[in-house]
Amino acid sequence: MSKDKRILIILGGIYHDFEGFTAAMKPVLETGGYTVEATYDLDKLTTLRESTYDLVLSYTSLSRHREGQGDTHPEALTPEQTAGLAHWVRTGGALLTVHCGTVTGRDNPAFKALAGGVFVKHPPQFSFMVYPLYREHPITEGIEAFSVKDEFYIQDYEEGLDVHMVAVHEGRAYPMVWSKQECSGRVAHIAMGHSEAVWSLAPYQRLMRQTVDWLTSSY
Repeated sequence: MSKDKRILIILGGIYHDFEGFTAAMKPVLETGGYTVEATYDLDKLTTLRESTYDLVLSYTSLSRHREGQGDTHPEALTPEQTAGLAHWVRTGGALLTVHCGTVTGRDNPAFKALAGGVFVKHPPQFSFMVYPLYREHPITEGIEAFSVKDEFYIQDYEEGLDVHMVAVHEGRAYPMVWSKQECSGRVAHIAMGHSEAVWSLAPYQRLMRQTVDWLTSSY
């Protein structure tokens, strides 16, 4: 259990319940000893070097507005916001993108490279199993395969990812949880997490806590 570490959750975009995610995950992370702040103010990414945050958690689906969705939210991170986040991570910070967090990289190659992948598409929600790989890692320690009813994210992945969990769709396995070193910092992604049906699962909550613990641990 970690003490006196601070998490900044950044939110915004379209098609997702940002307030619901925050309400569900804030107590899960606080139980692990973290102080959690959530914000739609993406300019906080430009001042991370002056902050005392240990982790940025992105639950953003910043994308071009369509069908009247999200017209009060920005469509993308600015170059200054992206650069501020990337510099902070590469000099020892930590980034966790959850579910729609990789959508933000669709029109932002620098964010895609930092996160390790970008959302491409998903079929309608259905129930599927998520499987940990045989090789042990602190992120998946003690977590067995579990079922979720969720959006199955098909993504375009960067090279060199450390994959920890996969799921199968139409005969092909796709990474669902990955991590990577980013210079002096760490990055991880958890693809599951569209709704309360997933956020409330005990294995998912354990996965979230252990991923945050690994991202913010000394190494």
